[in-house]
Amino acid sequence: MSRSVRYILAALCLAGAAFFLLPLAAGILHFGMVWPAAVLLLAAAVLLRPDFFRRLLRPVWLRRLVGCVAAVCMTVILVTLGKMASAALHHPADGQDCTVVVLGCQVFPDGHPSLMLRGRINAAYDYLSAHPDAVCVASGGMDDSEPITEAQCIRDTLVSMGIDPGRIYMEDRSRSTEENLAFSAALIRANGLSADVAIASDNFHQLRGAIWAERSGLTPYAIGCASPWFLTAGYWTRETAALLYMVVTGG
Repeated sequence: MSRSVRYILAALCLAGAAFFLLPLAAGILHFGMVWPAAVLLLAAAVLLRPDFFRRLLRPVWLRRLVGCVAAVCMTVILVTLGKMASAALHHPADGQDCTVVVLGCQVFPDGHPSLMLRGRINAAYDYLSAHPDAVCVASGGMDDSEPITEAQCIRDTLVSMGIDPGRIYMEDRSRSTEENLAFSAALIRANGLSADVAIASDNFHQLRGAIWAERSGLTPYAIGCASPWFLTAGYWTRETAALLYMVVTGG
């Protein structure tokens, strides 16, 4: 590989690492930003100093082992991302009335939904508006920084947008995706609602939501929403790590 090509590829890797770390400007930091940025920075270093890494991995068998491990890891990541994308595209059939389950997300101290929660609420609103007979479960508890439960915020916002409050059930105890779906499933069964659920959440979150929905006895479909552009890459890679952790631990 020529030096100019290596420099161009290294510059692209550095730009990619900077993109993953962009949310730092908004005070956001999580594992999904760190690990891909670290991989891209390492790739840039390899491209800029190939002789150093050849000496570091001098035995041929070690070089081949590292290459095989990297190839396996990349394959697993790409397959997982493919499954996440497929889950996000698993929409309800036309005319199918599902029970909408809105998965909670951060509520600001003034009681308004965060940007990501607003996207989930908008996705639920669009479905409920198009399916007048469908009902909704607003799901999400409250942490120490939130003035009201996420479920209450979801309900209040949907009502302010014109959704009949009689169509909205509240599950306000959950603190995780697993609890979101497990507690919502219990509420759905107790009220005789349809076990076909349309999960209103970010597209990257649909696969994990579907897994927990199925484990709770529900049949999941996706009514996803796009995440803010500067957060999208990091959240997709964070979710990839979370899904692989689920597979490894069985959690």
